[in-house]
Amino acid sequence: MAQLIVFDMEWNMGYAPKTFRYQGAEQTLRGEIIQIGAAKVEGGQITDTFTATMRPQIFPKLHHHVAKVTGLTQKDLAAGVPVAEGLRRFMDWCGPDAALGEWGQDDVPVLKQNLVLAGLDETWPHTWYDLQRAFLSQRPRAEGESMTLESVVDRLGIEKNEAFHDALADAVYTTRVCSFIDLERALAEYPSEEEQLRALTCPDGSRRRDFTLWRGYADGEVWLTDNEMRRAACPECGAPLVPNEGDWWLRKGNNSLYSMGCCPAHGPVLIWLRRMRCDGLHHTFARATEPADEAQAARWEKDKKAAIARAKRRAEKEAAEAAERVKNAGR
Repeated sequence: MAQLIVFDMEWNMGYAPKTFRYQGAEQTLRGEIIQIGAAKVEGGQITDTFTATMRPQIFPKLHHHVAKVTGLTQKDLAAGVPVAEGLRRFMDWCGPDAALGEWGQDDVPVLKQNLVLAGLDETWPHTWYDLQRAFLSQRPRAEGESMTLESVVDRLGIEKNEAFHDALADAVYTTRVCSFIDLERALAEYPSEEEQLRALTCPDGSRRRDFTLWRGYADGEVWLTDNEMRRAACPECGAPLVPNEGDWWLRKGNNSLYSMGCCPAHGPVLIWLRRMRCDGLHHTFARATEPADEAQAARWEKDKKAAIARAKRRAEKEAAEAAERVKNAGR
């Protein structure tokens, strides 16, 4: 098993968003790292620790909310090392084959974005885990329970001898929380990205099938135009599905699209698309098909009709606003 590094980061935000180009796609920077804390863990024990405070360049002014949460000051940041140097030190300390673990899914995406902007290897780390997910695999959450790190520390009765939202302290607290489960087994059983997407796209109890995966897209909106993803085959006979009139696709939350196609021999078929972005840079897409029963077909027609009406109202509103701007410009 690779060396496990339990880590946490704090990052600064801008008062205005910052975008950058990556592999031809525009990305929005989630934050600029100002602090990293980490612990090397072997057999459930901490064998070494790392900490670094960084001096931001993209968002040099400490955001008031970040200052309030972390307790860091502008003077603290000014005394820090440049972000690129702090990242290099962290990578060297971890080693090229280390597996990183964090409480949640926020830190690795920010880390990889910052590696890109620092001109470092954004493919690192190659393996990382959401330790909150690992924890819940053995100690399921009770209804109404908060899963913030501090809440879990309190429920487990872990001594709170350091302030939260200090990167090293949070890494140590996370390690202590994970001592309450069989961490080695949890990581061995940790689902791959494909397994996670399959569970989301083809949930238990559904009749969805023909699961297909596409990886490595920097553009998260490619599913709106990519015909390979959008054109599916009948799950019964393999014949190409005929798109619905207008080729409408409807959103179900932020990361799902669905549509209705028709097989000349077997009737209506629902097409489900799902996307996931785990590393902050690349999207993975999945598709499944599902023979539609009478109720599903009727629901689709109802939802499509409502979507068409919303689109019409939106277009009329935009046209009226454009006409008003032209009218005002001529005054």
